Amino acid sequence: MVIAVSGASGSGKSTLTAALAERFGADGKRVLTVSSDKYFKKELPKMISPSDGREYPDWNHPDSFDAAAMLRDLTAARDSGEWDVILFEGVTVFCHPELRDLADVKIWVNAAIETRIARRIARNVVTKGQTVEFIADYYLRCARVREKQYSIPSRVYADFAVENDYGFEFDADAVYEKVKEIQS
Repeated sequence: MVIAVSGASGSGKSTLTAALAERFGADGKRVLTVSSDKYFKKELPKMISPSDGREYPDWNHPDSFDAAAMLRDLTAARDSGEWDVILFEGVTVFCHPELRDLADVKIWVNAAIETRIARRIARNVVTKGQTVEFIADYYLRCARVREKQYSIPSRVYADFAVENDYGFEFDADAVYEKVKEIQS
């Protein structure tokens, strides 16, 4: 089974993916998780921010990661017979028809913008050493623009959505059961 998880930045995609991997693993399934972040291109697309007219690197464009390489790796993993469940996630994975078509189940993780920016700040200060000012500025000038343009509209491709404003208001078992229901 191949499961795709998407949502805007800071929505909880990685957290849900890890929770599902743990749940499937507890059932004795061999699980592989893959993040589109591992496929970011060395040369990112650029964008001109509509708010200030400046050019910025664009981590939130569907072309910011090598979707073809991700597809090759996911297809090889699926065809290897080594894995029972493959979970992959990313902000714009639903924007790529070939990645959507590979997924048996597509899950959208939704969270309010305030929740997402707070999570993005908390994450990027620790993992990337960025300042709060840089994170907020980049989000408002660039990431939010691309979310509205690409990520959020791709929600229509999801089989179902989960809400994640306050942590996860559901448990992995409930999502696991929903995935099994769609698969049967």
